[in-house]
Amino acid sequence: MRLLLLLLLMVLFTSACDNYPRDADKTLEKIKKGTLLVGYTENPPWVVKTKAEPTGLEAELIKKFAKTQDAKIVWVNDTEQDLFEQLEKRKLHLVIGGFTDKNTWKTKISFTRPYVKQQKEKHVMAVLKGENALIVALESFLHQQKSSLNALPASYEAN
Repeated sequence: MRLLLLLLLMVLFTSACDNYPRDADKTLEKIKKGTLLVGYTENPPWVVKTKAEPTGLEAELIKKFAKTQDAKIVWVNDTEQDLFEQLEKRKLHLVIGGFTDKNTWKTKISFTRPYVKQQKEKHVMAVLKGENALIVALESFLHQQKSSLNALPASYEAN
């Protein structure tokens, strides 16, 4: 009887875990074949503002990530403070700008795991808090880019 009860509980628990990681607002689903809202602040060489769209290491990574999701990007340029406030209010999906894991906003928003290190500073991207599927997809993509990140100048190290 105990074995039957244990098996029943295991089935119930595993069926409840069918779609993890989850996005609270289904952000990754909305981005796929949709629009990725990216805030950026200029911080060369990570992000360089141009007349058309930003360039730089992180901007190019996000362009490649958007292609993997078949998404178009809407770029929003502003100050770090304003972008993080917009991210916190869920008006953006992610923010780039050469941020490190020591950023003081880490209690209010989420950051990816460090994807590259420069002179002992671990660089991250800011993402929507609670949108775990999006975070996992972005971090997996960044991990896949490790070989291209290893081609950076010696002062950078892929994480």
